[in-house]
Amino acid sequence: MTRMVVICFDVCDNKRLYRVARELGNFGARVQKSVFECHLNDKQLEELQQRLAKWIDGEQDQVRYYFLCPKDVEGITIDGPGLVTFDPEFTML
Repeated sequence: MTRMVVICFDVCDNKRLYRVARELGNFGARVQKSVFECHLNDKQLEELQQRLAKWIDGEQDQVRYYFLCPKDVEGITIDGPGLVTFDPEFTML
């Protein structure tokens, strides 16, 4: 089962920042410069964290993971352009 994870990062070095953003882009949608919305199961989350660990400097950089329950996702509101991302496994066409 997947859940929405909002991932925010602060990376000091531009090269590492680019690589972290690229890895996150493989798992979710960029919604702001340093914020991604991802729909991940436990295995995907573990894989993502392992990949990011290769690029993060533990003394300078930071990655935060916010786990949202379905009720929290329903309550997301956006002021300005943009859409809430939806889990592709459960999106009805």
